[in-house]
Amino acid sequence: MSETARRGNGTAAGAGAETGATEGRRFTRRGLLGAGVAVGAGVTAGTWAVAASAAQTPAVTTGRASRPPRAGDWSALAGELDGTLVRPGNRDYDVARKLFNPRFDGLRPAGIAYCARPEDVRSCLEFARRHQVPVAVRSGGHSYAGWSSGSGLIVDVQKMASVALSGSTATVGAGAKLIDVYDRLTARGRTVPAGSCPTVGISGLALGGGIGVVSRAYGLTSDSVVGARIVTADCRIRDVDARHDPDLFWALRGGGNAQFGVVTELRLRTHAAPQCTTFFLSWPWSLAAAVVREWQRWAPTAPDEIWANLHLSAPAGGRPGSVRVGGLTLGRRGDLENRLDRLADAIGAPARSVSVRTRPFMDAMKVMGGVSGFTIAQSHQQGSLPGRTPQGRVARESYAARSDFYTRRIPADGIKALLARVERLAGLRGGGAGSVALDALGGTVGRIRAADTAFVHRDALFLAQYIVSWPDNASATTVARHQAWLDGTHTAMRPWASGQAYQNYTDPQLRDWRRAYYGANAERLARVKAAYDPGRLFRHPQAF
Repeated sequence: MSETARRGNGTAAGAGAETGATEGRRFTRRGLLGAGVAVGAGVTAGTWAVAASAAQTPAVTTGRASRPPRAGDWSALAGELDGTLVRPGNRDYDVARKLFNPRFDGLRPAGIAYCARPEDVRSCLEFARRHQVPVAVRSGGHSYAGWSSGSGLIVDVQKMASVALSGSTATVGAGAKLIDVYDRLTARGRTVPAGSCPTVGISGLALGGGIGVVSRAYGLTSDSVVGARIVTADCRIRDVDARHDPDLFWALRGGGNAQFGVVTELRLRTHAAPQCTTFFLSWPWSLAAAVVREWQRWAPTAPDEIWANLHLSAPAGGRPGSVRVGGLTLGRRGDLENRLDRLADAIGAPARSVSVRTRPFMDAMKVMGGVSGFTIAQSHQQGSLPGRTPQGRVARESYAARSDFYTRRIPADGIKALLARVERLAGLRGGGAGSVALDALGGTVGRIRAADTAFVHRDALFLAQYIVSWPDNASATTVARHQAWLDGTHTAMRPWASGQAYQNYTDPQLRDWRRAYYGANAERLARVKAAYDPGRLFRHPQAF
């Protein structure tokens, strides 16, 4: 559901379609923030095309084919790869084709290429150009819209998952899972600002922005990207940074979700990974209006080291019992406790439950991702394919989500409308749950100019994610009713929301997605698209 908890937002490139992997999404069953991503997640993270490669190589010219690929063509592609090509009929196909969300289990791609190096990606793009095969890119499989899959060739970057640290710069494979990035870097006392969904691919999260639990202190994931290796639509392998292909580098930091190529590697500036103090408080639902009112005054203006969210939820067919506030600080515990006391005073009542605990940074990330008590190996999906582990315990979940950035506080009538939508979950039947999650912004995120990177939402006070889940075996009628609640909630908040939406939480229903995702940066992104993918090899429904 969100990058600050289990689903990631995000997609690779491109792996940008995965957004919302991964950046990730927020779990309704497990996780304190609901998942990234985003991370994708992905979530965006998988996606229609976004990874990259090594030093620049000559462009490949491929003629148009007069026929679709035959079995022999697919076999020839498999022979070119250091990685693995999985096709219908292969033993692993039924697992390989599925995304994180069972909602998209009906998708049956013609092939899934687990690419082991940038040259594998180049071979896949050459094949797609030659045979006019649709391309999707996948880094974690958390795409909210299912766009990290499709009917054609999935370019999967999960085998490229190395994590190396040199000085203060990390070099990370595009398919590395967020839990593994945290694990490898925190062992050296370093980290990157990111979400909390453990299974989101890092590239899907980063290329769409990357909102997470230390963003107010360290910025977005994309703000820490200092370079990328990408295979562009012309089949060139490029190393891009502020001096090399600077327009493309600008675009990849917040607008790279399956637009320009497939990113195979990211270079990221790292930050200190100190001990954290996590906090979780709850108040009875009767005080929900006061909690929302005071939280939005407090959280976006707190010192940078403090990050907080607010969670409103209820089971389908049930009533909300409480409103929850959670978060962490990189600063002093005593200062945090004083500020929480002042928040409770402003609300007018002490919290019904309080948990404040100082932990190692890695333990805090596991708590926020809903995998506290799991080993690193258990914090994956189960299996033997890339990105999975035999010990994996992270389960799939059927859900849908939409988002809004708020640039002004929600007034009393808006709070009333929001709470009424949560209370309407009592009328749903068929299982599952619904929720609204607010993530505080401001701090470092807000001090970067909107035009400095492709991520335009610098003036937002907080991000809202509206989420609904249902049982994996739910009927079409149940799914439709749950989706109607989600859409109704999104519609109800139109008078107070900014009209901006988070590109890592891909929303196929947005009518003007260019403005909602990219605002004033959309025109420049369109120019970059025209320069690097004039033939629109990467053409998911929200590609420029």
